[in-house]
Amino acid sequence: MKLEGERWRTLVSAVRLGKDEYRVVRPARPLRHAPLYEGYMGVEACVDKSAALEIGMAWAFAMRSPRTLVYLPLRQSDCECRRGDGPSLDLVLLHHSLGFRLSKWKDVRAKLRGGRPHTVVCQGLRQDRDEPAYWGNEELLRGDVVAGTAFVVGSRPAFQVGGQAFRQLVEDCPRHMHEVPGTHCCAEVTKDEQCWKWLHVVYCDEHRVSTRR
Repeated sequence: MKLEGERWRTLVSAVRLGKDEYRVVRPARPLRHAPLYEGYMGVEACVDKSAALEIGMAWAFAMRSPRTLVYLPLRQSDCECRRGDGPSLDLVLLHHSLGFRLSKWKDVRAKLRGGRPHTVVCQGLRQDRDEPAYWGNEELLRGDVVAGTAFVVGSRPAFQVGGQAFRQLVEDCPRHMHEVPGTHCCAEVTKDEQCWKWLHVVYCDEHRVSTRR
């Protein structure tokens, strides 16, 4: 499966707080099998094939959308592959150039309504040939947990470098899992200059995914 050309169905909302207005894009339908939670090494998730694709498309869209908050409501997701009992979290991806104060997120989320349906054609996450594989500290992704939400904040280059792990998760993991059942296949995105596991997303075997609500 290739990310490029896939269609992501979303809802687009404009939320006003005082004199400021924020554009929020989220999936048109909830992701059922993508629980995100605080784990031992940072923030962790386990995903099935469909959820991996949606997260990959959301990441690709966020990379190219510096004026948008990309919101993935994941707190109600469930999966037997979940490995920890930490608090469940949502996920928000945004550019640091937006200057969004994370403390405002709870108020923005509370004002979200139905939204306008919009379909995004994914442009993929392949790294440009003339871009270096490593950027300076100012280009690294930053993360935090606020109001039950994990935030990933960075520039386009930072999202592009981090996105290679999600491209591999979507495009390579299903084949690896089919050829070698039980293989650990994941996307790891490091945080800040410490280069530790900030976001660890594990691909789960389809037959192990729970249908519990």
